[in-house]
This record gives sequence, structure tokens and C-alpha cells, in this order.
Amino acid sequence: MGPFGTAVLPDASTQGDTEAVAEQPDPVPYPKRWKEALWRGETAPIPVVRAPTRAVYPRRGPSSDDHVADIANASQIALRIGTLLLAGGAPTEDVEAAIFAVGTALGLPSFEVDITYNSIIISIAPNAGQPGLSDMRVVRGRSTHYARVAAAHQLVLDLSDGLVPVSELEGRITEVERLRKPFQQWISVPASGALSAAITVGLGGDALTAAVAFATASFSGFLGERMSRRGWPTFFVNITLALFATLVAVALTASDIEVTSSLVVVGGIIALLPGMSLMVAAQEAISLFAVTAAARVVELTMATVGIVVGVLFGLVIADEYSVNMQVIVGSRGTSVTLGVALLAAAVAAFAAALTYQSPRRLALVAGLMGSLGILVLTGVEQFISNPGAATAVPAIVIGMASRLIGTRLRVPAVLVTVPAIVPLLPGLALYQGLYFITQGDITQGDQSRGIASLVEAFSVALALAAGVLLGQIIGGLRFRRS
Repeated sequence: MGPFGTAVLPDASTQGDTEAVAEQPDPVPYPKRWKEALWRGETAPIPVVRAPTRAVYPRRGPSSDDHVADIANASQIALRIGTLLLAGGAPTEDVEAAIFAVGTALGLPSFEVDITYNSIIISIAPNAGQPGLSDMRVVRGRSTHYARVAAAHQLVLDLSDGLVPVSELEGRITEVERLRKPFQQWISVPASGALSAAITVGLGGDALTAAVAFATASFSGFLGERMSRRGWPTFFVNITLALFATLVAVALTASDIEVTSSLVVVGGIIALLPGMSLMVAAQEAISLFAVTAAARVVELTMATVGIVVGVLFGLVIADEYSVNMQVIVGSRGTSVTLGVALLAAAVAAFAAALTYQSPRRLALVAGLMGSLGILVLTGVEQFISNPGAATAVPAIVIGMASRLIGTRLRVPAVLVTVPAIVPLLPGLALYQGLYFITQGDITQGDQSRGIASLVEAFSVALALAAGVLLGQIIGGLRFRRS
């Protein structure tokens, strides 16, 4: 991962003084002026207090002998905790910071960490006559379980604060690994339906349209969970569920039932949009974890393409049977009052937190953050007409607030940001683009309008990701741990 991937545990008497740490003799030699070595591109151990730059964990060494583990045991513990975070979808930088915090808290003298999408490698340099050690773990499956990510984060904080002796670590880690999801299927499935119905209402849908969206998304949630358990790739799951939502809208339109078909489709696909992958991929790309970011972008692209293909199949079927689907032109429902929009956003974010298996105490927080995002967006749209630029402002606000809330509640900020941005995801712009491309009149320039809508959806998604990350960086300046 480059020259910044090496950590050296500073002596307790000089901790916080980076230059003093750098000049101390160490069994692993490195230049006295290590900053110059880094500028030359050399790989050299550097004080752990300097890396990583936006770590959210305390940078402290072991406080007593009962908090120090042997090298092999410390490596195993750091890898197990890092694997829990990585499997839960935590950003690479946060996983790296957690491994550094665990390693230094357990007394590792100097070590390097390399994280590449689904693998973690720890390399410990020889020290005081002891041989070096390298170990690796591979994450072979990922599942949305924010409660487990929060528990692993809490364990790292407790370990860094010296609250967990080595003798209790095995039990704590096993407890996190066996942590059950806080919401059973009879809650998470209707929650996906409530998410869809709330988005539909926020975009101007009536009660019947919201009810249809609720029923469609609830069945999709049940079907998607069954397919995932049987090992179906996300690409095919998204195709199936997006096609199902579109065909429901097509059938209702063909039956002359008065529902807004476009909102039924948008409600059906909004829960499929990979908000978590979007946030993490953008953060890792901006943080220069190039290999991992590229892998996540591929994952994000395939998930999105699956949604697009499913909707396209449905629209092509509608065109074959001469079913004229409806489309709402615009980014949000203009007939919705501010109060209804805020309530719908709160319900959508709250329901998203339930479907992501967030800790119970964060579900209400996510709902409030969702309302905050729509409130800010409503005010910003009075001055900024560009959808991407307008969306960036509430994304920054959500990022800042989530970082502050996460620090106060001792949970990762991403557990708050991902549900909170769900009401801001560009589901309607995505559907508009696909509709105009497949069913539009080429003589009226509908294909160009479709491409413009897809570009708008992409710009909004990028603004959300970059804005949230910028907000987290700004919010972290106040609570940077030393």
C-alpha cells in the first residue's frame, strides 16, 4: 500500500512527539529524517501517530502487561477484527485504521498492512531477535449487517482505551462474530416496502400508488433475500427484482388502474441502488486506495447495470404490447408540501436503517438525518438549479453531522450516512433516462433527453458520494483524536 503502510509503536515517554520518536534507536533501521525518505518514495517505517491521516481510533500503546499479546496472537486478533469490518462494508481506510489501533494496543513493535478489496495482509518486521511474521485473511462473502460493524468498532475503541485485557479478547471477538441481526425477516421485509412507499409519497404519489409500491417492494425484498441465501450473484438478483417492479407497473397501466407507474418502478428499484458501495467506492478513490476503489467501482457498476437491464427488459415488454408507461418529468414531486416531504424522507431513511440491520439506536437517528437532507436540499434548490450541485450541499451537511454523531455515539459514521442519503438517491432520473431511450419519440429528441437524465443521475450520485466524504473530513477536524 506504499510508504504510509508501516507503523512503529512509539515509546510511552515520547508519545505525541513525532520527531523524538523518529530519532529513537530501533531494531528496524529507518532514516532519521523519515519525511525526506517518504518524499523520495522510499518504504520506511514511520511513527504510528502519523498514520493513517483520518484515523478515528485513539493512537495509544498498551497500558500494562496484561494488555500485551505475543506477536502471533496480536496478528490473529488484528486480522479477525479487520475482517469483520471489511466484510461489513467498512471503507478500507477505516479498516486500516482499526488494524493499526488493534496492533499498537496489543504491543506489536512495527508492522505493515496491505488491504486489497477482499484480502488483508499483515507483515511484522523482525524485532529484538524475534523472527518476522506475515499473515493474511480473505473475505469471501459480504452481508449487510451494520450492527456487527458497530460492535466491532466499539471493540476497537475499548481495546484502544485499554478497557479490554488480552484474556477477554477471544470472548469479545467471538461475541461480535456471532452477533445476530437485530431485525428478523418479518421486520426487514416490510421495512423495504415502507422505504419504497415513502419514496413514492415524497415524489408526489398518491395513497394507491404508495400501497402498490409497498406491496411490490415487500415481495421483492422477500424474493431478493431468498435468492441471496441461495448464492445468486447481485447482478442477477437486481435484474430479477427490477424486472418484477417494472412488470407490476406495466400490468397496472395495461389494466387502466390509476396509479403513477413511474413511481411504482422508482419505488421498486430505490432499495436496490447500491448506496453503500457508492459511498465506500468514492471514499477509497479519493483516499487513493486505487486498487480497492477500482474493484468496488466494478462491483458498483455491475449492481447498477443489473437494475438498468431489469428496467429495460420491462420497458421493452411494455413497448411490445403497446403499453404507454407514464413518466414524471422533474427531480421531485412539485405537489408535495414540505411537511410531507420531510416525513416521507424520515420514514425512508428509518426503513433503510432497518433493512441494513443497523443498531436499533441508530434507526431514529438515520430518520432525522434523512429529513435534514431533504430540508437542506429544498432550501438550496431556491438558489441552485443544477441537480448535482444542489445535492452536494445536503450531502456535505449529512457527512458533517454523521461524523459528529458517530463520534458521540461511538459508531462508524458510514452507518448513519448510508441510510440518510437514500431519499436523495437519483432513482427518478435513472428511470426517466431509461424510459425516454426505450419508449421516446426520436423525432421529438426523447433519446437526447434520456441521455441527459442518465447523466443527471450519474452527477447526483457522484455529488452525494463526494459531498458526504467532504463533510466527514470537515466534521472530523473537531474530533481528531491524538
